[in-house]
Amino acid sequence: MLGALKDKVSLTTASLVVLGLSTLYALARFSPSTRIHNHCQALQRTGWWADDSSLVWQPEGCTLKQYKYEDVTRCLQAPLNPESSGNYALFIGDSTVRNKFYAWARLVDSDLANQSGDDGKVHADITVRWPGESGVAAMFVWDPYLRSDLTKQVLDGAYNETLTIPRLVVLGTGSWYLRNPSESGGTAGWRRAIDNVVRKIAISQRSGARPIAQHVYLNPVTHVVPDKLSPERFDTLDPQAIRWMNAYMQAADLPVFYTWDEMTRTRPGETQDGLHYSKPLESAAINVLLNRICNRDTIPRHPPIRTTCCFEYPPPNRFVTYFALLTLLGIPALLFIRARMPTLGLLQLVPSADTLRQMLVFGSILLLMFVTDRTPLFDKLQKHYINWVFALLVGLSMAAGAATWQADKAPVFMGRQQTDEWKGWMQLVILAYHLMNASGVSGIYNPVRVLVAMYLYMTGYGHFCYFYNKRDYGLRRLTAVLLRTNILAVGLAYVMGTSYMDYYFAPLSSAWVLIVWLTMRIQPAANYTRMAWAKIGISALAFNIINHLHLWPFGLLAKLGVHWSEREWEFRFGTDIFIVYVGMATALVSLQIGQQLQAHPRWAQIKRWAILASIIGVLFYFYFELTRANKFEYNKWHPYISPFAVLSFVVLRNATEYLRSHSSAAFRFAGLISLELFIAQFHLFLAADTKAVLVLFDSRLWFINLALTTLVFVGMCKLLGTASGAITAWMMANTAKSEPESIMMAEIAHQQQAGGEARPRALDRLASDPPLMARVGHRLAHASLFSSLAVRWAVGLLLLLALNKYY
Repeated sequence: MLGALKDKVSLTTASLVVLGLSTLYALARFSPSTRIHNHCQALQRTGWWADDSSLVWQPEGCTLKQYKYEDVTRCLQAPLNPESSGNYALFIGDSTVRNKFYAWARLVDSDLANQSGDDGKVHADITVRWPGESGVAAMFVWDPYLRSDLTKQVLDGAYNETLTIPRLVVLGTGSWYLRNPSESGGTAGWRRAIDNVVRKIAISQRSGARPIAQHVYLNPVTHVVPDKLSPERFDTLDPQAIRWMNAYMQAADLPVFYTWDEMTRTRPGETQDGLHYSKPLESAAINVLLNRICNRDTIPRHPPIRTTCCFEYPPPNRFVTYFALLTLLGIPALLFIRARMPTLGLLQLVPSADTLRQMLVFGSILLLMFVTDRTPLFDKLQKHYINWVFALLVGLSMAAGAATWQADKAPVFMGRQQTDEWKGWMQLVILAYHLMNASGVSGIYNPVRVLVAMYLYMTGYGHFCYFYNKRDYGLRRLTAVLLRTNILAVGLAYVMGTSYMDYYFAPLSSAWVLIVWLTMRIQPAANYTRMAWAKIGISALAFNIINHLHLWPFGLLAKLGVHWSEREWEFRFGTDIFIVYVGMATALVSLQIGQQLQAHPRWAQIKRWAILASIIGVLFYFYFELTRANKFEYNKWHPYISPFAVLSFVVLRNATEYLRSHSSAAFRFAGLISLELFIAQFHLFLAADTKAVLVLFDSRLWFINLALTTLVFVGMCKLLGTASGAITAWMMANTAKSEPESIMMAEIAHQQQAGGEARPRALDRLASDPPLMARVGHRLAHASLFSSLAVRWAVGLLLLLALNKYY
C-alpha cells in the first residue's frame, strides 16, 4: 500500500532498482536488426488474442493500426487511370486464401465484397476494382494446387500488359492436396509445389532478376477443428499432416505468415465448418498483414506515435539532443565546478547545488520518458477493456485506501488532508480508466467526467479561499502557481514533440486559475459584499459567451506559430464550464456565512436534510448517466448535471465529525503527486501517446508488468514532484524548501476555524516572500528590469515561441 510503502521502504530506491533491472533486460533483448527491434518479424510470426471475448489481436511488443479504405489506398497508391500498374494485391490459392481476399476487398468496398463463397464464384477467379475507377484493387486466382499457367507466370515475374506486377502476392495451398490425394499427389505433390515456390522466390531475390512483387507471403495450411468438419473433410484433413506441412514450410525459410495459423488455432469457435473462419477473424488477419506491408509508408514519423508495429522511430531532434547534453553533461559539470571551486565569482549566476541536483533529476526523468515512448527499447501493448480487470484495479485501489484510513489532527471542512485524499483516489481511478481504455464504456466514462469536474471544483474553491483570505492579487503567487502547474507539461511538449494541449489538464487548470484571479482582481473590495455574487455570475456569463462564440485567440496564436486545436479546447473548457464557479460559490458561502449557519438553531435539521438530499442526488446522478443513450448524449448534459454529483459528494464526505477528522494515508500520498501522476502517465505508465501500455518486462506477464511499471511510475512521479517544486522555487528566486504538492488544486482551511488571524496552514509554500533573486546572486538582484515579474513573463513567452518555431 502506498502509504505504508512510503513509511517503511524507500519508494525512490525500489523504483530505481526495478527501472535499472528492466533497462538491462530490455538491452539484453534488443536487436540492432530493424526487422526485429521494430517488431516486423514478431508481427509476422507471433501474437495472441487480447482477451477471450474479443477479436483484438496483440502482436508481441507493439501496437497495430486499424486500416480503413483511405489507409489502403494511400499504401498502395491507388491508380488514377487504368494504365497505372503495381497498385493492387494478388491472391492465389484455395478457399482459405479466397476468404482473405474477401477480407481485403471489404476494405476497398464492402458492397463489392459481401460474398461468402455461395455466389457462384466458389472455384473461379475474382477481380475487385477501386470504387468509381477502372483500376484493379485486388485479384483472386483460383489455383488450389499452385500449378496453373498464371501462377507460373507470377512466380517467374513474367508480367505483361495483361497482367501487371502487383504490390502484394499471397499464395496458399494444402487442404486440396490432402482432400484429393489421387489427383494431386497428396503430401508428396504438395511438397513438390512448395519446393518450386522456394526456388522461384530465391531466383526472384537475385540481383537483376525479375521480382514477383514487392511483398510475397504464403498462407499457412489452415488449422482445422475436427469436430466441426464434414465427414468427407474429416477423413482427409488430418491435423497431424497439417502440422507437418506448416513445419516443412518453416524449415524451408519461406515467408509464411505464421501469425495467421496462431489466430485460427486459438479461436476454434470462429469456424462453423471446421475449415473456414469468420469474417471478423479474417479481417483481423488482413489487418495484421496491412500493418506488415504498409506501416513504413503510411504511419507519420512524427508525434503522436500511436502505431509501433513495423515502425522505425525517427531520430531525436536537435532540441532533444541539446537537452540531453545539458542534462547529462552540463548540469553534472556545474555540480563538479561548484564542489571544486566554490568561491568562483561566476557561480553567483548558477543555481545552488541542491537546485542543480533537482534539475538533473527532472531532466533525466524527461529523457527516460523519451526512451520509453520514442524508441523501440521497451515494448508496448494495445489497450483493451476487460470488465473484471477494471473492477479489480479499482477495488485494489479502494482497499489500499481503506487499509490506511487514519485520524487527522482536527475535523476541518475540506481541509488539506481531505482534499489531498480526494485528489488521490480520483487520480487512481483515472489511471485505471486510461489503462483499461474504458472511455468506450459510457457507464464508466460519465463518472470519470465527474472526477475531472471535481478537480476543477477544488481549483475554484481553493483559489477563491486564498484570494479572499490573503487579499494577494499580485503576480508573484499567480506566477508560482502557473509555473508549478505547467513546468512538466511544457517540458514534455518540447522533449516528446507533442502539443502542450495534449496534457489538457495543465492548460485547463491554468486557464481557470487565471479566470478565478481575474474575477477577484477586478474591484477586489466587492469580494466582501453581496456584489461578489454578481461578479461570479458576470464572469460565468462572459466566459460562456467567449466559448460558445469561438472568441478564444487561437487565430493570433496560429500567426505566432502555435497551432492548438480550438475545437478540442472548446470541448474541454465547455464540458465543465460551470463547476469552477460552483466551487467559488461554495467557498463564498463557507467564508461569509459558514459560522452563522453552524450557529443556527436548526443547524442539525439542516444537516440531516442536506445529507438526505445528497444521497438522493448521488442516486439520481447514476440513474441519469446510466440511462443516456451514449457518452455523446451525456456530454450535452454534463455541465448541468455534474455540479449536483460534486456537491452531493462534498456534503456526504463532510457529513459527520468522524468523516471530517479522518482520511486515507495512501490516497493522500497519491494526491500530493496527482499532477505528476496525471501528466507523466502519458509516457511512463502508458505509451504510444496514451494509446498503449508501457511494458518494462515480458509483455505476456501482464499483471506482473503492471505491478512493476506502477512502482517505477509512482517513484518517478514522486521525484518529479520534488524536482518541479525546487525548480519553480528557483525560478521565483525562492530559497524556501519546496514540497511536491499540487499547487493548482491548493486546498484552504477556513480562516474562521483558525480564529480569523492565523495564516492558513495549507497555503501554498511557494507564496512565501524571501529576498528577491537571492538564487541568482547579488548583481542580478539589483537588475531592476529583470527583477520585474512582468518582464520575466514576456521573456519567458518569447523564449517558448522561439523554441516552438525551431523545434
